[in-house]
Amino acid sequence: MASGAPNSQDRGHAPCVSVIIPVYNGAATIERALKSVFDQTFTDYEIVICDDGSTDDTPAVLAKYGDKIRVVRQANRGLPAARNAAVAASRGEILALIDHDDEWLPHKLELAVAAMHADPEAVLLYSDKIVVNHVGEEFRLSEVRPETAHAPTMDEMLARIWPITPSTVVMRRDAFDRAGGFCKQLISAEDIHFWLLMREQGPFIYLPEKLVRFTYGQVFPKVLNRDIGPTAIVELIRARYGTRADGLVKNFIRHRVRMIANAGVIEMSRGNMKGARRCFIRVLRYDPLYLKSYTRIARTFLPAPIRRALGGKASRRVDAS
Repeated sequence: MASGAPNSQDRGHAPCVSVIIPVYNGAATIERALKSVFDQTFTDYEIVICDDGSTDDTPAVLAKYGDKIRVVRQANRGLPAARNAAVAASRGEILALIDHDDEWLPHKLELAVAAMHADPEAVLLYSDKIVVNHVGEEFRLSEVRPETAHAPTMDEMLARIWPITPSTVVMRRDAFDRAGGFCKQLISAEDIHFWLLMREQGPFIYLPEKLVRFTYGQVFPKVLNRDIGPTAIVELIRARYGTRADGLVKNFIRHRVRMIANAGVIEMSRGNMKGARRCFIRVLRYDPLYLKSYTRIARTFLPAPIRRALGGKASRRVDAS
């Protein structure tokens, strides 16, 4: 039995909080995430990790922690299935999510649990975050802006993507169960869909404190490997919410176009023409009328000097090939 609070077992009851960590090939980062959990000022928790078929040294790294953590292992099934499996093996009345490459600030659980206890009607709480790169340097603003710095209504969540990041979330187990967990068919954007299901269960709480260090890693090739196109999530949302979700669907498509296109521009600046071309072609699955993709695809076939002459700042950088 694994618990972050040594006295939980002695007291003979389940921990208040189950810390849920999905990991796939996270040997380089999982110890940092775990340290941030062990450093919490709130200690009545257990840590449950789902190793989703890692092929690196993740199992050996996790073995070092012994009974401080509980590890569930499964063949690689994707992030939603890994989160669900860890939840199924956990016992706490409150579930706290953290991804293997993120970190919590020391008072994260203390503040979150106190706020949830103070508002028994709330089913989910999330906070703001600090966005860092892969070496831990703060390098961009959080997606939370003044107009979204509050707990959303359902209508607001159906109008646009709401800036909720999994590692900032704690939620009630009974609400998670009623929502049915994360959709295992959605290997990307599963959180957008799941937050809607959770909002059906009750109101949210927003904490403006930046309680998480969120790692914004290298986008390519993950942005393609975890992308299944717009059809699956759009059909799920349309089937459940109909035209009420028009704004969310349009915003989701714009967001994916921008993310994948930006990944392509970065890869083109690095000289990875094949990778860039894959990104620009993928953009057209979301928006066949996105004309920039056609011109960018054509540019990936041009010699580097011509490409730099025709392109913008990214194209004028020194090519890697």
